[in-house]
Amino acid sequence: MIHRLQRIVQEVNRALDTDSALDLITESLTRDLNADACTIFLAKENDPGVLVLKACSGLNPDIIGKVERRLGQGLIGTIAARAEAMNLIDAPRHKDFLLVPNSREDDFPVFLGVPIIAHRDVLGVIAVQRDQEAFNEDEEAFLTTLAAQLATSIERAESEGRFRAGAVTHVVRGVPGAPGMAIGEALVLNRGVNLESVPNKKTKDIDGEVKTFSDAVRKVRDELYEQAEKMRAALPEEEAALFVAYAQMLSGGSLIEDTEKRIREGNWAPSSWRDTVEAHAHVFEQMEDSYLAERANDIRDLGLRVLRKLMLEQSPYLDFPQQTILVGDEVTATDLADVPPDCLAGIVSTHGSSSSHVAILAHALGIPAVMGVPNLPVKQLDGVKLVVDGYNGSAFINPDKAVLKEYGRYLEEEAAIEQDLLNLKNVPAVTTDNHQIRLLVNTGLMSDYTPSLRSGAEGVGLYRTEIPFQVRDRFPSEEEQFQIYRNVLETFKGMPVVLRTLDVGGDKPLNYFPIREANPFLGWRGIRITLDHPEIFVTQVHAMIRANVGINNLEILLPMISARAELDDSLFLINRVRAEIEEETGEKIWLPKIGAMIEVPSAVYQIDDICEMVDFVSIGTNDLTQYLLAVDRNNENVADLFSSLHPAVLKAMRQIVEGARETDTPVSVCGELAGDPLGVMALLGMGIDTLSMSVGSLLRAKKVILSFSQSELADLFAQALEMPDAFMIRELYASRLDERGLGGFIRAGK
Repeated sequence: MIHRLQRIVQEVNRALDTDSALDLITESLTRDLNADACTIFLAKENDPGVLVLKACSGLNPDIIGKVERRLGQGLIGTIAARAEAMNLIDAPRHKDFLLVPNSREDDFPVFLGVPIIAHRDVLGVIAVQRDQEAFNEDEEAFLTTLAAQLATSIERAESEGRFRAGAVTHVVRGVPGAPGMAIGEALVLNRGVNLESVPNKKTKDIDGEVKTFSDAVRKVRDELYEQAEKMRAALPEEEAALFVAYAQMLSGGSLIEDTEKRIREGNWAPSSWRDTVEAHAHVFEQMEDSYLAERANDIRDLGLRVLRKLMLEQSPYLDFPQQTILVGDEVTATDLADVPPDCLAGIVSTHGSSSSHVAILAHALGIPAVMGVPNLPVKQLDGVKLVVDGYNGSAFINPDKAVLKEYGRYLEEEAAIEQDLLNLKNVPAVTTDNHQIRLLVNTGLMSDYTPSLRSGAEGVGLYRTEIPFQVRDRFPSEEEQFQIYRNVLETFKGMPVVLRTLDVGGDKPLNYFPIREANPFLGWRGIRITLDHPEIFVTQVHAMIRANVGINNLEILLPMISARAELDDSLFLINRVRAEIEEETGEKIWLPKIGAMIEVPSAVYQIDDICEMVDFVSIGTNDLTQYLLAVDRNNENVADLFSSLHPAVLKAMRQIVEGARETDTPVSVCGELAGDPLGVMALLGMGIDTLSMSVGSLLRAKKVILSFSQSELADLFAQALEMPDAFMIRELYASRLDERGLGGFIRAGK
């Protein structure tokens, strides 16, 4: 069964469009289930309450596209309405049966139908029929399992089919990653990580592409022969011979010839190689012999080796559009670094959510981002015009004149809003009832320093020290770190600068310090890593305290504190470093303020104990939300469940504020909620008076503060806590924001 399921799904995934995919399914099911007929109904795109017959096998093909069933109408409509299977021995006798004239279905009374469901939505129904012999439990289980697996494949085929339909505007929807809007040209980066996401591109330099391909093949072939020689000393001859076999496959034959043929048809080398590898792998997958079928993996492995070399050859020649919209299955921080800052206009990604690391960086850069877009036709988007709406999480592919005109107007309105906000630079952030709020910036990029000062920031509430670690291929030395920290401390002299100790792991990897875990967000990350590797922690703190000499505006923040023992160990090492520097210099060294990030539920319930040990606490709303709601903040499948305005998160933050108040410990918020206009309203309502955010959010946050009284926001917060879910809380705050004429802060247009 598994082999049959995999084969059908693989065939569907290779289909060029929905019609081809559906034809493959009906033909395969008729054969594999020994059925006489198979039909597939799909919900209409503009009316999901109606299902249309899209494909059939064994029935009159003239009925395709002409038969419709509303929810609850006929057997098909009943299956869709109930979202459950129906297995009948004599379908025509069922009360809901509706005969389709001239279909021949009354010749096949034995009926089995199952719904196709994705993320609670019924996409359609698959049904098979026979003239006799009931479908057994195994066959029903097979069809149900297949329908579940095909849901995503059909969605993808529909998406790609709509995109291929021509220059019609195609809208894709994900989740808002970072606010803002952009109009630009898509650029798909592929570092050779996989074959599937290699973008389609045309080329006029045929000879150049053939040479690039030949050079990559030659380099891989030479490496394989070298590996075979090395392996002969450690492995039996037959094992080492595998590398020779790989190399020989690259010495000529259909793999090479077919690829060169595709290149000469005008396709660039990577996509030509991708298509050739997939075609050859598919031949092996169809073989009944399991040993030969497994050789498909060998073909793909070889394909990946050559692809990496190809992408390495191509990367120096990338031409970045003036308004680059970075598109990919998974956009990384390294991808962002590759694009010249003055070219990067937006991000659209298949994976990720509003609080994934890349979304946070996009927010910091002031770049709109749409994350977690299902079935994004990545391969086909390179060079295509896009409109990105980071407010509602949508992107328009091949936007028509009407869409371009509408978003052109929105961009003008947004520019006008930003221009008006500049007048607030030197205005104190004070509520209408005279409560002073301190606004700081989150940073980690030197490019943020000048905009931060221009925006009127009162200091740095979170400096992400992991960024200098991520952009290198090794740990930065103490001297390198010293220069980085000295720079930011001097730039913001006279203002507080909170440097967070190294916070990697989870969605912030270091290529030169790999961490492989089944569940990285509950694993080895943050303070856990640096305490297990005190040489990293001590070197970093040494650089921080040295950099602070003569400036004295440093504050140190410890990430992911979950127990007192972690604070004890951290404080011991920090004091030891200070003593060492005093001994080295012979001078009295000022000990900076030490704070703890509250982002783990255990810290919420130990807030009294933690506040007795530190000078301040800072709430990391991104991880706190993730852990409280059990929602992986990088997982697009549950992205709609992630909200820092969830009543449980708000109640946890209120508990932190109340606990810290017992010891007069200052509380700030440095998570993304602090820069969300609705979040600002909630945080002020619970009594927080220090917020740290991306520089692009600061003046908007200030405008919100200037527009409300603290007492009004306290009343609103009390109302919010009585509400059952994040959606209602968001609507409550959004309506008040609209009343003040600030709706343009949270959506496109004023």
